[in-house]
Amino acid sequence: MFKTILVCLGSRDRAAALLDVALPLAERHDAHLVGLHVVPSFSNYAGGMTPAEVPVEFFEENRRLMQAEAEAIERMFAERTRASAIRSEWRREEATSPNQHRVFNRHAMCADLVIAGQARDAEWGGGTILVDLVMGSGRPVLLVPYAGRFDRIGDRVMLTWNATREAARAAFDALPILKDASHVRVLAIDPSEDRSHTGLAPADDLAVTLARHGVKAEAATSFSDTISIADDILSRLADDGSDLLVMGCFGHSRVREMLFGGVTRHVLRHMTVPVLMSH
Repeated sequence: MFKTILVCLGSRDRAAALLDVALPLAERHDAHLVGLHVVPSFSNYAGGMTPAEVPVEFFEENRRLMQAEAEAIERMFAERTRASAIRSEWRREEATSPNQHRVFNRHAMCADLVIAGQARDAEWGGGTILVDLVMGSGRPVLLVPYAGRFDRIGDRVMLTWNATREAARAAFDALPILKDASHVRVLAIDPSEDRSHTGLAPADDLAVTLARHGVKAEAATSFSDTISIADDILSRLADDGSDLLVMGCFGHSRVREMLFGGVTRHVLRHMTVPVLMSH
């Protein structure tokens, strides 16, 4: 069970959609829900300039707008949690340096599950803060698309499997959700013909293991042929009517300015359903 869920509420226009996901999950798992809003540092919203390099009016106006945004998000969180029976907690923190990823990671490391929004343009520091959250916190992160509302997730789940450490971590991090699902498909894309001789676990083995946990899982195989693996995943999600994708996150965790691996990056840019990722 997820007993502590952290929801990162970065902007007022996406807060409601993120709470639509977080509140039912918290209720289902009888979890303590923590709402977090991090006010950006001055250098982030001033394009890297220092306070001495901008007019006082600019500094004060942007400061006022950010405080108003934070207060509006806090009110929404309070109203939505008050209407439910869950235990909740509000945290608001101001980033004092461009290294905002440290703030998010510090809170995320003590949560069973982190919920955050899909990165858009300048949000999340152009995506680098989100990268650090997924790859640096050591916790599963549930990313919610910026388009659409998702009142319930985890009924029909697709779990991508390529027999890697990251994929295994994601599969078992997702167990609290998988146990409640009516259908879980373990999808192996373009499996190597000689995989049985390399010591890597096939999708069938994972499906059997998940079944011992009470998960209604089945193994499936797909061959991407002329399209990319990422596009094949997105296509299969639509064909199967899946409402959640579970996948491992690939990249180089020791390099802060890294990019996600190609498949991961493409899926997160074009995601149509929430994605639970682990690294």
